Amino acid sequence: MNWNLKEIFQDDTAATENAKLRLNEIKKYVEEFENEQELGRLVELIKKIEDSTDNFAKSSQYAWMRYSTDTESSESQKLIGSIQQLEAELSESLVKMEVKLAALDDASIEKMIDLDKNYEHKLRRIVERRKHLLSKEAEQTLALMSVSGRGAISKIHSRLESAYTFDIEIDGQFKTLTVEEIKALRRSTDSQLRKRAMKMFFERFQNDSMVITEVYNLIVKNYDTESKIRRFPKPISMMNFENEVSDEVVDKLIEVTDQYTNLVRRYYDWKSKILGEKLTLADIYAPISAERRIFTFDEAKDVILESYYAFNQSAGDIVKGFFDTSRIDLLPKKGKVGGAYCIYSTTKLPPYVLTNFNGDMYDVMTLAHELGHGLHGTLSRKQTFFNHDTPLTLAELASVFGEFLVFDNLKNKLSKEERMALLASKIEDTIATTFRQNMFTKFELRAHEKISADGYADWNELNEIYHDELKNVFGDVVEIPEWYKNEWAMVSHFFETPFYVYAYNFAHCLVITLYQKYLEEGRTFPEKYLKLLESGGKYTPEKLLASVGIDVKEEGFWERAFRFIEHLVDELEEASRD
Repeated sequence: MNWNLKEIFQDDTAATENAKLRLNEIKKYVEEFENEQELGRLVELIKKIEDSTDNFAKSSQYAWMRYSTDTESSESQKLIGSIQQLEAELSESLVKMEVKLAALDDASIEKMIDLDKNYEHKLRRIVERRKHLLSKEAEQTLALMSVSGRGAISKIHSRLESAYTFDIEIDGQFKTLTVEEIKALRRSTDSQLRKRAMKMFFERFQNDSMVITEVYNLIVKNYDTESKIRRFPKPISMMNFENEVSDEVVDKLIEVTDQYTNLVRRYYDWKSKILGEKLTLADIYAPISAERRIFTFDEAKDVILESYYAFNQSAGDIVKGFFDTSRIDLLPKKGKVGGAYCIYSTTKLPPYVLTNFNGDMYDVMTLAHELGHGLHGTLSRKQTFFNHDTPLTLAELASVFGEFLVFDNLKNKLSKEERMALLASKIEDTIATTFRQNMFTKFELRAHEKISADGYADWNELNEIYHDELKNVFGDVVEIPEWYKNEWAMVSHFFETPFYVYAYNFAHCLVITLYQKYLEEGRTFPEKYLKLLESGGKYTPEKLLASVGIDVKEEGFWERAFRFIEHLVDELEEASRD
């Protein structure tokens, strides 16, 4: 199953021409916007700018999809470079609109909200953004410079990694594997193969350590400089502001996660006894049984659809649409980006999913995760473009919820041994999404602080920071091989979007509470949940979550999530004693 990009644009030229056409429309509307004084006409122009930007985003989505399925193609590289140049010009134009709106007094903003309630959240966010906005000229300069800024620099990292191949002997045969295929060997039943594969994988980054270190330092300096000139108290505050969450809430999440790291050590102590060996970090995703369950694509599809349909008919129909219309790019291949994602950059197109499916339980859950994003993206298309997307802290909500639906369904279909394997896999995935992402966040905080204070952090210094954080999470229960110090260099979010990673922890803890509400409320819950997804980013996260009875500022909120994780570990330990 592969994407058919001709459904979006016939060719790269058509995508580029669309972007140029829409950009010219936007420039014309923004010029009129800057010179307009009548509030009613300003609202009309916002609608026109929004629609043209939405149409422009079709080209952006096409370019990224084209590039991520073939990063080595000179045509895809040229296309994404051209679109990014046009995006910089688009940002420059949109900044002019934002600066003009920020300059209006509060009374004028309220009148515009009265004229069209659809833009209430956007307009109030612009008011909040005032203190972080620079002059019109400075904002335009930053927008135009973005084409050579951290987003562009991060492509060096993604192109390096996606081009890696590995020659490795498996069962007496030499095979050439992609990044995703060699990473999949972490889940091999062969202990020695796991260790050889991960050693080979992480040592590969050492070969490019000079380039990776320079790229990372440039990205950190670029990000931290912007956060400083925008008058944020600390670098992570800029991401918190974009996520519409306070520094205090994020600090509390980090603190509480740290308090429960004993669960990680407790789980891996149990796993080492089950496997009968001292675990290394290469073994943390190893199956607990030699009988490794492999799912065909059809089996994965069936259990996912059954899970979503059991939750809600409409949700099931939407997810089924991804399979029916081949909006999933499924299998790993050379030159394809690693990992998985769901893209919905525009309301003019349906969402599309990319995975690197190898058939184990983890891959089934990954597919369920991305299709949760797809459900969210499909429902939020009911909003206009400026309201359809959410902050990162809510962006993972539907994806993690989808995983829980499939997990609960799948565990009732398996034998005792397979259920234990699934439960162990779920705990490991939860650890990866909470404790591990928290570890990543703490690495970023320290790395940014180091680079800001000293002007530079070399490869060994970054490795040592990462090793410290590994030790803080795993203690002495899991052995940390020397080459695992390089692991930070494979975390794409560090390069593409600094401080992105805590959103996974935030969302996972949030969804645990949300899923518990579903189990308590039963059939009355899905309607409220789907309405929440339909709202996209039209309202503040606080208001959106209040609609399903959740308040992340509530005392003990994060602790409840970790007690649930503790319950999963209890359940697994009990099952292994039966």
